[in-house]
Amino acid sequence: MSIEMDMKVLRAIHLLSTSGSVTKTAEILQVTPGAVSYLINKARKSTGSALFFRTRDGMKPNTLALELSQRYLGVAEQFSEGNMQKSLNERTIALSTYSLFELLLSITLLNTTKLNFSRSSHDDAERLMKLRNKEVDIDIGSRLAVDSSIVQLKLFSSDLGVLVSKNHPTIKETFTMDDWHQNRHIIWSRGMQFISDNMELTHSFRALFDQQEIAFVASSSLNVTALCAYSDLVILIPLLIGKKVEPLFPVKALPLPAEMRMSFECYVHYHHSFAKNENFHQLLSEIQKVTQNQN
Repeated sequence: MSIEMDMKVLRAIHLLSTSGSVTKTAEILQVTPGAVSYLINKARKSTGSALFFRTRDGMKPNTLALELSQRYLGVAEQFSEGNMQKSLNERTIALSTYSLFELLLSITLLNTTKLNFSRSSHDDAERLMKLRNKEVDIDIGSRLAVDSSIVQLKLFSSDLGVLVSKNHPTIKETFTMDDWHQNRHIIWSRGMQFISDNMELTHSFRALFDQQEIAFVASSSLNVTALCAYSDLVILIPLLIGKKVEPLFPVKALPLPAEMRMSFECYVHYHHSFAKNENFHQLLSEIQKVTQNQN
């Protein structure tokens, strides 16, 4: 078996081990499920082991399959780390994040980095899998579960606020509880993980959140922002991001009343193989500039 075929087989074993699905593995490899089955069967004949067993939750690897998965990661990392420092400035970086943050990043990094914005998944397990398999170089969003192969850094923490049109007929420079109840809202279907150390405040916020008069539910944070700018609708937004948006749209970002004070944390995630790459860390520094507080 050639080295190229060895890597194909090892990668198929690794992807099936992490995804648990022949179909997902085929999608990542851009082949048919039959081709994945062929590679796995080839590995079974070579090793004399079943490698995987079927469960209700998908295909589960045995000990040998897990060892082969780790072998693939080691070989792939040796190849990638040898070329990464040289090639990082020459290739496109795959970055997955919210569409509104894509806009802010694009403005900041327009002339410095080639970015390929990948569709941001609603599923945290899928986000982790794409990072592990290096389909995505950088994932920016809510905090993911701890994973030994993924570096996780807090990008920013912000109080929660509201975004409203600058031409809103009733909301001026202060947002009140009456404003919350008397206006219609846009809901971002992906949602955000709001946090607070105060359990009573958290329950109160949840109750008020459920009392919104919802006009629209939209999947794109950028579309939600644009709709807010040209209507009388209200949306929740991290106040730091709202302030960054103000120069771009006819909107204003306002703090919430004390009864609704919550916060939002955003994290940047990347594969640990980038940890020692100087060019990559320069890129992270540029990304951090997007969320620096305005003076």
